[in-house]
Amino acid sequence: MALHASWIHGNALTVENPGSLDRVGHFGWGADMAIKPGQNSWFHIPLATPVIIGDVRSKVQRLFLMFSATSGSIRNVHIYDGSGKVQEFNNLLLTGEHRTELDSANTFDLSAPHTVVWGMGVSFFFVADIGFDSPIPDARLIVSSAGGDFFV
Repeated sequence: MALHASWIHGNALTVENPGSLDRVGHFGWGADMAIKPGQNSWFHIPLATPVIIGDVRSKVQRLFLMFSATSGSIRNVHIYDGSGKVQEFNNLLLTGEHRTELDSANTFDLSAPHTVVWGMGVSFFFVADIGFDSPIPDARLIVSSAGGDFFV
């Protein structure tokens, strides 16, 4: 089995609902988002996808999202191939620093290998904390990169 790791830089991140954010920042080191307290949004990042490797359609089973989240959390991660949803990871509560090494919070293993047809994308839903007794600062979401392990 030939392995082909493919990654994309975090500054490719897009936001579905920019009205929920106070800041959308794209920098040389990644994307840096400030989400208003109590607000939420879907975010999307495409993966550099080797659809065909050596005249054979590639497969993918493990994908990665390198992120840091404070004052909020990633609740859902959905994996797409073109417009088709491959798998959902729901009921999550992913927060903290996960940009520097692979771990269980930034690694998503599909239940079965997926044969790539069009191009892979990772979509995720972020929810900012809300302050009940006093104002709180914006949630901060940083995405440095995303990738996948492809094979034939």
